[in-house]
Amino acid sequence: MLGGGAVVITAASGIAEDKSWPDVVSAKEFRVIDGDTIHTAAHKIRLLGIDAPEKRQLCDTKDGAAWPCGLIATDMVVGMLAASEQVWCRITGRDRYRRLLGQCFAGQDASGLDIQQALVRAGLAVAEYSPGYESDEQAAKKAKAGMWRGSFLRPREWRRQH
Repeated sequence: MLGGGAVVITAASGIAEDKSWPDVVSAKEFRVIDGDTIHTAAHKIRLLGIDAPEKRQLCDTKDGAAWPCGLIATDMVVGMLAASEQVWCRITGRDRYRRLLGQCFAGQDASGLDIQQALVRAGLAVAEYSPGYESDEQAAKKAKAGMWRGSFLRPREWRRQH
């Protein structure tokens, strides 16, 4: 079933834009690209509402020691999905790179572990781009979890600089 099913031609550009996407993507075979992107055989999915550090991004402890927060965020997603052996995503649209945007869970359906919430609560992603995980970010910040235990550039800012 398609959720946003239409092809729209914009008046300004005359270019056809695909406004269609599946309501749900579920897969037992997937590849974790980084802390906020998962590929299945047929789809590239961007985790909605969060921004995780890039694989090469380093964060600092409160003492100034660098640690690989981007790799650790990626590894956390790999671990969550390996434990469940399946990813299930509710798709809400596409981003500017044509990736599907989804709220994703480690498991067979939405009763599984909310991947985005787990990353944000662990301090390995920030709430960004759409509402939903701000209270989880505040909880991580208060607990000095993950990136919040020292200093870091928000992933969006890190990408601008690199």
